Amino acid sequence: MKSLSRKILLLAVAVTFAIPALAGAADRGPVISAGGETVSEQEMIRLIMDQSGADSMMAPFVLAQLSLEDRESFARQVSMALLLSEAALRKGLQLDPSVSVQLRWNAVNILAQAYVASVSSKWDLGRPALEAWFSSHEEDYMEPESVRVRHILVASEKEALDVLLKVYAKEADFGRVAAENSIDPGSAGSGGDLGWVYRGQTVPEFDGLAFSLEPGRIGGPVETKFGWHVLQVLEKRPARSFTFDEVLPRVREDMQQHYFELEVQRLADSLGTEIDHEILSTLGGFPAYSKDQ
Repeated sequence: MKSLSRKILLLAVAVTFAIPALAGAADRGPVISAGGETVSEQEMIRLIMDQSGADSMMAPFVLAQLSLEDRESFARQVSMALLLSEAALRKGLQLDPSVSVQLRWNAVNILAQAYVASVSSKWDLGRPALEAWFSSHEEDYMEPESVRVRHILVASEKEALDVLLKVYAKEADFGRVAAENSIDPGSAGSGGDLGWVYRGQTVPEFDGLAFSLEPGRIGGPVETKFGWHVLQVLEKRPARSFTFDEVLPRVREDMQQHYFELEVQRLADSLGTEIDHEILSTLGGFPAYSKDQ
């Protein structure tokens, strides 16, 4: 089954662009006829470009690099997919609940992407608009104060005090003690190193101790919901502001997200939307847990 599944082409029609008609490539009838389905010349080009992942403007170059054997191999895959699809329809597989839900949500996602592509072309993302956004949201583009910290996490206060005695001993290296004693699987292997941590990024107890220590100092033990920590601050960086050009990609993404959220809200206001939170909280008879617990 695995070898068969690899031979079945999963066709995803690109919806974010339309490939312009190529010179001399006007439709001359179906390229493929399979069962009751046909594929036109322009549709075939769209499928090839979607599979290549290249920009639509590159269509002449992509097509020029495909040999006749390449084109025929791709056509056979498309034909195979059409035959299998039609056979599934004749068998009524589109009525199977697991299949019908996939068909529904594939269509929903394709249409949603197409709609976003159509409205986003009107969004003003020119430099003046981006600079205006940056000027009114400068606080969002600051790097907070940060520390590079490593820690040793253990289950009890007694273990934490024992660890603290070890790291204070001249012959004991903090990284080695962390590797041997820490129960944090994510950092024990790297000597307890957590990398750079921004103020407010971690739980309050850990945050308070980490930012109160000077570089090179060891502190603790401190208890958090994860256990008991002994930490060492390696470096500190003060908060700083970025220039517009330093964060231009982020500014563009944030402004796109802003436009997107405005459009979704406009659609919600005009078309309506409602979520039943009571059903959601006991979905399928299983109560949802609270992240605050």
